Amino acid sequence: MINLYYKNRLLIQLFLSVLFLTIIFNSVTNLTQLVRPSQSNNNIDSVNVEVINVNIPQGSSASQIASILDSTGVVTSNLTFELYLRNENLTDKLRPGSYEIQNNLSYEEITSILLKGPPLKTYTITIPEGLWLSETLDTISAQTGYEVIQLENSLISGKVISKYLPNDNYTKLQNWEGLLFPNTYQIDIESNGETILQTLVSELETRYEDIISNNQVPNWIETPTQFFTVASLIEAEAKLDEDRALVSSVIRNRLNDNMLLQIDATVLYSLQKRKSQVLLIDLQFDSPYNTYKYTSLPPTPISGFGNKSMKAIINTPENNYIYYLLTDVSGKMTFTNDYEEFINLKNKAKDEGVIP
Repeated sequence: MINLYYKNRLLIQLFLSVLFLTIIFNSVTNLTQLVRPSQSNNNIDSVNVEVINVNIPQGSSASQIASILDSTGVVTSNLTFELYLRNENLTDKLRPGSYEIQNNLSYEEITSILLKGPPLKTYTITIPEGLWLSETLDTISAQTGYEVIQLENSLISGKVISKYLPNDNYTKLQNWEGLLFPNTYQIDIESNGETILQTLVSELETRYEDIISNNQVPNWIETPTQFFTVASLIEAEAKLDEDRALVSSVIRNRLNDNMLLQIDATVLYSLQKRKSQVLLIDLQFDSPYNTYKYTSLPPTPISGFGNKSMKAIINTPENNYIYYLLTDVSGKMTFTNDYEEFINLKNKAKDEGVIP
């Protein structure tokens, strides 16, 4: 009887042990299922799908992020989402910022969004070199949706600032010529016209100051406006990078000799007309920008210009060239100090169809 008693007791203990281990095993299995990588939100099929704005502050912990997502309705349980993050070793990898997240995504999809970071709400605009201010504003308008008249008013309103305005006069639109740096920019979608224009103006200041801080400005350039004006003439005239510094040398030599610069691009700028050939009657147009009528540089730049044209001024070589001419369809120029040679080159270029 005693042996039977102990035997039954042993069987009961064994049964209880097996039952206990079964309960523990099922609990662990359920927890593993709870936090597996493909786990979706509970009951996501039963909610109305919507896009929710979520802001994750800088320095938020995994627990705080889970609570934010729970409180906004992106997840249905902050505890299970936090467990998921810990199980996947993602607690310190999620990025702060403002997001738009659907409320029917799996944990894996949600964390993928938070790992990438918030989308950049910007768009790209590109301003080519060599454009007149009027053309630059047209280009900005076409890419941003702001009316040209709005951009013009912004420039002369005093809300856009440049330390290189001629005579510090921002109210004259002409004074802004050449002060908007041509480049490709990422623009915030919230930016207004003034902000966009200030970005281009500030970029020119940065580029110019970087160049002059590391290089000596030639002594034939007396002011930043003169520097920008020469850069704009180089931009308008040189077709190939290798010719930029040589064009600069011709401009310098003519200025030193008190000669007319006789640059066709300044005549076209005076007329505000783009055409392939400058006529004799065009050369008579009375404007301080017409370098066939007035010696010295034009009062302001005649276009936007890039870094290469500014650096060409710094790298102007010593020579006695006072003429240049386009002599090849590739854009190559020939430089000389001999007028007869210049005329012969001009006739040859016309015969070959290089110039009209």
